Amino acid sequence: MKKLTGLLLGTILISGCATTLPETDKVATRGLLLCEANELCPSVMVSWNEQKKDVLDVQINLNSVNNEFDIKHVSFSNGQKTFGFDPITATEHEVVFGMHRSRNSVIVPVRLMADLDGQKPGQKIMMSLETDKGTITRYVLKDGKESLLYQQFKSVYK
Repeated sequence: MKKLTGLLLGTILISGCATTLPETDKVATRGLLLCEANELCPSVMVSWNEQKKDVLDVQINLNSVNNEFDIKHVSFSNGQKTFGFDPITATEHEVVFGMHRSRNSVIVPVRLMADLDGQKPGQKIMMSLETDKGTITRYVLKDGKESLLYQQFKSVYK
């Protein structure tokens, strides 16, 4: 009986996801930064709109068992150049399966990673999130190792 209930619930969840229609004017991909196993690792979704090809919407999710975060500012830096962006709205908070999710978005130029010269050997690009609980800095690119976020940006501006 438990197996049948689990199978039925799984089928309902999968069919619900399959019938959800995406927005037709936006394309989005999700990726992580380069994080250590014990670090809070932001999940980032990059989306772009066919009508606004020069900018990207970057949605940042911080998932934590213990804390909600207020994301106040987002910056990208290669150590010489820094580009900063203020969030579009107030940070959204929700609890999903006991996990605190903090979500906010910034608008960035399509060529952000190209402007940070990410192709040089030994290059490092970092993303910093200024929050009410301190600054969280993770690598987007480090010593030739590309995060999924970096790959998303490259696919857009090529």
